[in-house]
Amino acid sequence: MSSSDPNTPNDPYRKDPHDPYERNPYDRPPGRPAGGPVEHPLAPPPGPLGSPSGPTGGMPSKVNSSRMIFFITGGLQALFSLLAIVTFAAAQSDLKERYGDLGVGTGIYYTMFALFLVHAIAGIVLAARFPRGGSGLRIAGIVWSALLVLVGLVTLPLGLLWIALGVICLVLLSSAESAAWFTRPRA
Repeated sequence: MSSSDPNTPNDPYRKDPHDPYERNPYDRPPGRPAGGPVEHPLAPPPGPLGSPSGPTGGMPSKVNSSRMIFFITGGLQALFSLLAIVTFAAAQSDLKERYGDLGVGTGIYYTMFALFLVHAIAGIVLAARFPRGGSGLRIAGIVWSALLVLVGLVTLPLGLLWIALGVICLVLLSSAESAAWFTRPRA
């Protein structure tokens, strides 16, 4: 054995493979093939969307934006519906005196405002359940958004904002990122 051989026991640069202070913490664990992305030894393997834990790490921005629109739109729609019911009930006798018989039963107006109120409450409940996920919840959100567009059509010209928000929610909830969030494995 020559003194220039790195395997000689007297070599000061030779590393002992069993010395815990000499191990490189960024070395590949045994059995892991070479190549591929560089990972920290304690990091979990990458998930389906490239993040360390997949889509379960945090709510994607598209889903969170839809959720905020559901909360805000649902709250405003509930407030407007209640205000319309109270205002219509208080002014009903005044309307008959001023305009006579409108030709449409007052029950239709109350039913329409009540349906708007139910739709608003459903939107708030859906938004509150978004963090749980679930394929059925995403489909319910898409249906709620489509009904929001219909509510906007019924209440034109003031409903233009509802139409725009409904279309935005439809686009956001129909994305692949949103689908991955709602269909993620849950504990």
